[in-house]
Amino acid sequence: MDDNPRVLVVDAFSARGECLAGELVRAGIRAVWACAPPVGDVGVDVVLVDVAHPSCVSIARWGRSGTAAVLVVGAMGHPGVLSEALASGAAGFVSVDEPPERLADAVREVSRRGTLGGHRLTRRQAQVLALMATGLANREIAGRLGIRPHTVKNHVQSILGKLGVASRAAAAAALSGAVGGHARS
Repeated sequence: MDDNPRVLVVDAFSARGECLAGELVRAGIRAVWACAPPVGDVGVDVVLVDVAHPSCVSIARWGRSGTAAVLVVGAMGHPGVLSEALASGAAGFVSVDEPPERLADAVREVSRRGTLGGHRLTRRQAQVLALMATGLANREIAGRLGIRPHTVKNHVQSILGKLGVASRAAAAAALSGAVGGHARS
């Protein structure tokens, strides 16, 4: 992979998909837009999919095949879909509020490393992180997931370690794409 990856932007809304692809092209990345999910080897290095796309989770699963890394982009209003996409194989998440250069940096990192930020989270860790990002306390997360608060605490410690951050706020920022799991310049 190089610093000029081939990217497929999958977004159900043409204006937004074309805009994202255009931002990437202006950053020197070869990008095209489609509203339909990829099937088989589509000849790209990264698939950028909107978290609100109806096929977001299945596209993340498709990414496990190794044909292309899947990067989710969007707003934080979909914690359930986002946590499932991350647990299903998505390489990371970038907030739609990030500047275009950060999006391009994230795409390049995923193209090179296959992941954004630290180590991959387990399915349960991704669920806990998504709920943490909404501001819920351990006891509330435990109630939503049907697990014990102590188990949530253990997951939180593992998440912080994997993301290389020291606080819940930093982990939530990593999820939203603000730091991508590690310090950015």
